[in-house]
Amino acid sequence: MEEKVDKGRRKFMEAGVFTITGCIAAVSGVTLAGFAVGPSFQKQKLKWIKTDLTEKDLSADSFAQVILEYENKDGWMIAPARSLAYIRREKNGEITAISASCTHLGCVVNWNEEGNIFKCPCHDGRYDAAGHVISGPPPAPLNRHPVKIEDGQILLANRTIAPGGKTDETV
Repeated sequence: MEEKVDKGRRKFMEAGVFTITGCIAAVSGVTLAGFAVGPSFQKQKLKWIKTDLTEKDLSADSFAQVILEYENKDGWMIAPARSLAYIRREKNGEITAISASCTHLGCVVNWNEEGNIFKCPCHDGRYDAAGHVISGPPPAPLNRHPVKIEDGQILLANRTIAPGGKTDETV
């Protein structure tokens, strides 16, 4: 009889140990997953990048080309990044900065002054001067860089937005 009681106690203790171990593993797993994945859900603040252009350098006749160099943070990884943008003053005085990254596969588009179009050399995607798709495979218009002017100096945001999209500080 005593033997049956010992077996029952041992099974009860084993179940208790397994339950406690499982709870510890679950709590640790959730905590570690939050630590590892959490930064990818945080909204990144815009970083403003100074260009070598001033307001006086821009005209409504053509685009000025600028290379943006900055550090890009993606989750835990920080890496140097470069991108190209085209900037010009619109006829209404507003400054527009269009990303040179094709919305099809991310190729770099070129501004063709004679044709007054942006052209992707890879798949023959074409955009008008406002960045809207004219022909080819691109699924959407060219994105825009938010623009800020400080003391006459033109600054562009490191992130792009869709035309007409939000331009708040946490794009």
